[in-house]
Parts: sequence; C-alpha cells; structure tokens
Amino acid sequence: MPARTDFDVGMLRPWLGNLALIDIPSNIVRVCGTNLMARFGGDATGRKLASLDEAVAASVMSGIDCARTTKAPHDGAYECIVAGYLVRFQELVLPLSDDDIAVSTILLGSYEAETRPASR
Repeated sequence: MPARTDFDVGMLRPWLGNLALIDIPSNIVRVCGTNLMARFGGDATGRKLASLDEAVAASVMSGIDCARTTKAPHDGAYECIVAGYLVRFQELVLPLSDDDIAVSTILLGSYEAETRPASR
C-alpha cells in the first residue's frame, strides 16, 4: 500500500476538489474537497463519517471497509438526490498505510458521473 507521502500535492492539484482524506480508525474526514459538498451534504472537514447523513455514511463506509479488508483499491458508485436531481457519483477508495501493514488513511475520489431530473 502506498503512504500518503508517496503523493505529491502538486500532482493531485487538478483533482483536489474531488478528493477526501479520511483518517482510520477514527473515521474523521481530514480534508474534504469542495466538489464533495454535494456528495456529503456540506463540508465534512473535521467531521466523523457517522455525523453525515446515514445513507451517505453507510455508502462511504462500505467502500472503506472493503479497502481496509483487502488492502487494495475499491471502486463503486453511489446515487442520491441533490436539489431535485438524481446524481450518480463514481468513486475510488484507495487505502494508504504509514507502515505498509495497516490502513491508516483512505484517499477517496468521488466524481459526478451523471445528473438527471429525479423522477417523481
């Protein structure tokens, strides 16, 4: 598993708005990109995942649990209604390690893949 220090912030700059860093095992969002506010229902920086909307927290934790168990990247999708639109987010959960043994941080990338009016 890569370490957080293996990534140059300059290299990640084009994607920073769509990235979150989540400390493990506390599940506290250390950094929440501005484009993730729709996904998380607001700025999640400094908040525990459990403090987010229950469905949002469950979907994020599902990917994190998979990445922690396998110590490998996990991809998935999540749909939610934002301002009357059904938004589909495509996500990548990347486990990071400080000691190459245990997952210490999760790098979450989440992108709006599709937006359409929500059916009523």
